[in-house]
Amino acid sequence: MGIKVTFLYPDFFQYDEEHYMPEGRIYLGIAYLSAYLKREGHRTSLLHVTKPLHREELLDMVEREKPDLLAVSSTTHMFPHVQKWVKWVKEEMANLFVVGGGAHPTIDPEGALRDAPFDAVCLGEGEEALAELCAALEEGRDPTRIKSLWFRRGENVVRNPVRPLLENLDELPFPDRTIFDPDNFCPQQHERGTLMASRGCPYSCTYCSNHAQRRIYPNRGKYVRFHSVDRVMEEIRRIIQDDKEKRLRYIRFDDDILTLDREWFRELAHRYKKEIELPFICNSRVNLLDEETVRLLAEAGCSVVCMGIECGDEKLRRKVLRRHMSNSQIVEAFRLCRKYGIKTVSTNMVSLPDEDLASLLETIKLNAMARPHCMQVSTYHPYPNTELFEYCRKKGLLTGRHVDTIFDGRSSLDVSLFLEPDYLFVKQKFYPLAEVYSRLYEMGKIGRTGERILDALIQQKWIPWNFRRPLLESIARWGDRHSRFEWIYY
Repeated sequence: MGIKVTFLYPDFFQYDEEHYMPEGRIYLGIAYLSAYLKREGHRTSLLHVTKPLHREELLDMVEREKPDLLAVSSTTHMFPHVQKWVKWVKEEMANLFVVGGGAHPTIDPEGALRDAPFDAVCLGEGEEALAELCAALEEGRDPTRIKSLWFRRGENVVRNPVRPLLENLDELPFPDRTIFDPDNFCPQQHERGTLMASRGCPYSCTYCSNHAQRRIYPNRGKYVRFHSVDRVMEEIRRIIQDDKEKRLRYIRFDDDILTLDREWFRELAHRYKKEIELPFICNSRVNLLDEETVRLLAEAGCSVVCMGIECGDEKLRRKVLRRHMSNSQIVEAFRLCRKYGIKTVSTNMVSLPDEDLASLLETIKLNAMARPHCMQVSTYHPYPNTELFEYCRKKGLLTGRHVDTIFDGRSSLDVSLFLEPDYLFVKQKFYPLAEVYSRLYEMGKIGRTGERILDALIQQKWIPWNFRRPLLESIARWGDRHSRFEWIYY
């Protein structure tokens, strides 16, 4: 008969006590877990939480589901909410087994068990571990030796080794999208069919949790795996067939880097072009985009590519972020996409450790040279046990301040520069300043003179800020009025 597993998934970010933003997206991690458990004979449900909850709201939601196991997914940003919710559940339903999973318990299992009253946490991919846990609970067996799970036992923690990665992704069932209620989706989610053709990223960018997640596995050399192209095409066809209301406008590949395996991608591109009529969007990396790859993307129907710039200061980008790519590579990748009619999104981080005003300005100017159609700007947040977190800790920059989202501009680092008026101004005016610099670059030699004047106006401390600010405000307003950048939902 199996047991009933209820997943709890927070999907919003909160600015303060009164203001929040719902997200409302499909989370494929839970969809895969649900499908796997159903295949093993268990029942599943989902509490897709798109707003902050009061205690009684949450408890009523859990009571109505009557689960045998509550499985709570959490990122680092969402963990303070999860911590509170799990405490409420365990205070009211002490005998309900609660397991935590997701990115945060994977990279900081000690902290997750210390800070929230989970009965157990799952490290890494959880399909097999969660199925074993369900079987043990159903049969009344002691589950505390299940690999990939750490258990709370009074004041002690049972730390089991992490099981090897499943190397053949095609052995997994198709993700269970039916567990999500479309009424909880944001408007854009109805237009996109989201899937993942792969798992893992081979790069070790210091700010990203990928390298922290990769190192937990005994077969970490197999961290990057791809579904077969046959399997990917079948999943896309199923997504399209399930769109009864015909609201789909595009397919979204949620992979870290869709173009990582050249031969695999070449086959996918040829098949997609022949078999699928909808355009698609994907993530890539500038050092992996040559002309052949961009041409294949365009011919297959790619409408948008998202690529990381992150920081325009080459030295900081290479030494602190460990992103080994040149500014010229970045500009060329975006140029190639424009040449073949593919729109681009650049991702950028500000308030990085070791960043100064000049570095921030370099990021803006590199975007102006690359000319993405859309720029995504986030504020760096240190994730536990990543290399950049440790770098910040050693430099005494960590404050412990919590933010729900990297997009509200608040920094978690103790850096006095980030509070200075000229830095704050440039950070807040990232978009219009990028437009102004872009226009200057298009003007040739005259524009280069204008660039030097604008650089001086922004950076020269001997000119009082009260004098510089009105001029810069006027320039930024011009940039806003004449902006050619777009907002692309991807």
